[in-house]
Amino acid sequence: MFMRAKDFLLEHPIVEDDSSSATQFNSELGCMLGFVSADATFEKLLAGAYNKKLLNAEGIIAQAKASYKAGMYKASNFKAWVKKGADIKSRIKYNGKVGWDGVGQGNQGEVADVVFDTDATHSGISIKETSGITLTNTSPKELGFDYSGDIFKSYVEEHWVEWKQAVVDRVLELAKSGRVIGAPSDSKSQTGNDKIRAIQYNHKDHTDEAGNVYEAGTYTIWYGKGPNIKTWKREAFQEDAIHKAIKAGNSLMQRVFGDWYQTAIAGAEPKAIEYQEKLFTAFTKIALKKMSKALEEPKALSKLLQMSEEKPYYYYMPPGKKGTEKLYEVPGTGKSTGINVNLKLASPIEYKQVKGTGQKYHVKIKNIANGEPGEDAYAVITLYIRYANGLFAENPTARVQELKGAEHLLWQSIEK
Repeated sequence: MFMRAKDFLLEHPIVEDDSSSATQFNSELGCMLGFVSADATFEKLLAGAYNKKLLNAEGIIAQAKASYKAGMYKASNFKAWVKKGADIKSRIKYNGKVGWDGVGQGNQGEVADVVFDTDATHSGISIKETSGITLTNTSPKELGFDYSGDIFKSYVEEHWVEWKQAVVDRVLELAKSGRVIGAPSDSKSQTGNDKIRAIQYNHKDHTDEAGNVYEAGTYTIWYGKGPNIKTWKREAFQEDAIHKAIKAGNSLMQRVFGDWYQTAIAGAEPKAIEYQEKLFTAFTKIALKKMSKALEEPKALSKLLQMSEEKPYYYYMPPGKKGTEKLYEVPGTGKSTGINVNLKLASPIEYKQVKGTGQKYHVKIKNIANGEPGEDAYAVITLYIRYANGLFAENPTARVQELKGAEHLLWQSIEK
């Protein structure tokens, strides 16, 4: 008999966090409004009360309305960011007009999310609503790799398939034993058409309320992405079709396998973890050579560190678990700034072992524009290549995080 979502045997809960777009919307637009007034409100923005203080007010309002309609506005979070924007304004002493880059549009030519007037000395503010600095979300292609699809599949396909196959085989085995792998994201879910990632083996034929037939011997998989319920699906797959799909590449249907593996990686499934280690060992040998060559170029390092802007800009990161917020002035590289930046690797790139399904590297960087710096005058960034958008669902991305020693790259901390 077909199980409703509320009757699932919980293998593990899958919690759908607020989307990155919603996080971006509240932090960036809220901060921007704080430059207008510490008491500015979202409602007055939409009513046009602040148009004279904004750059491209009509565009901002249109984007804000669209984001609100998509459910991104979170009142308490937004208001907190308005106050933070006012605080930042008092610290950097900027009194001109402000604009907003907008959700999902990518920075329009510059790093700043909160944009300043064109005649201002700085381009604006880059905001990171995370614990730990995230300098760049990018493609591994920016690091010297030449590939398509999944980077691990492209360079070490044999090990990639071996690892992935071990995970899938185990999940299918568990499903066939009668366990439902996965769970509804919302405990109040009532039907299989809700936002669920799960897999169930069909021991008997059955027909759902919509008349869809799920044949005995198939696996029903629930999958999807995003806020629109219509994009979430429930389909029956033959085992051969599943095996064919996993070898071809990544897809949303496959995330249920990746989600299960994330819970098993602590040690419950040593065989699959062994295959992952083989994959990462083989890939790392290639990666170190590729990245070292690509990052020999000063421009590549500057781009990776978001230091390729003509104008200086401000970088803000709210307090993380340690309770320390950061506000930096990042130097511009234009001739008018009088600042010399010429970045270079300070030592060979290091691979760091981590728990999980990502690759982690430490990259030490120094500025040699004014001659060779002291022995310890370098910054360190943590570089990840990982499945940031769901294991086996989408292809790996590259991310630069955890900048330490920023002062050695001429970043200036702005204290309260």
